[in-house]
This record gives sequence, structure tokens and C-alpha cells, in this order.
Amino acid sequence: MKNEVKVGGTTYTVEIVDDLAGSDDCFGAIQYKKSLIQLDSNLEEQMHNKTFIHELTHALFVEAGYNDHEEDMANRVGLVLYQLLKENDFSFIR
Repeated sequence: MKNEVKVGGTTYTVEIVDDLAGSDDCFGAIQYKKSLIQLDSNLEEQMHNKTFIHELTHALFVEAGYNDHEEDMANRVGLVLYQLLKENDFSFIR
């Protein structure tokens, strides 16, 4: 099964990668030209989810036209978005 997420009309493929970039400092990555989000396979569940939301935040900014956003902005918004999605029930939207 292929994991995908749609952001602003673009479908991003989500891949789990062994030893992403060979570094403990790289938990995830996004490749805009390939519409690809990669997550390190060694992450525990909470860090995996937080990293996914962080990379998703980058996609949100780029799809909204903020191509030159700062990493700090993605960090801050990603953390708030993670908490928002984790602690609220959005079933009423569907």
C-alpha cells in the first residue's frame, strides 16, 4: 500500500527510509520536485508522527506560495499543528 497525502492539489508520497541521510540529526526530509516526504525508520511512534507533521508543514507553506519560509517557522507551526491534530476530534468535518 502506498502512503500518500494531498496538500493544495499536490499528492505527496510518504516513504519510510532506513537510516535517512545516515545521521541522527535527520529525522525527515521533503523533496518538492518529487512530491516526496521521507521519514527515518528508526523513529519511535511519537517522534515519527511529529516529524511527519513537520515535513507536512513544509509542504503546506510551499503549496501556499511560501517557498522561502524559515526552518524555525516550520518547527514552530509544526509543533502547534501536531498538538492540534492529536488532541482534537475533527470527525464533525466529514
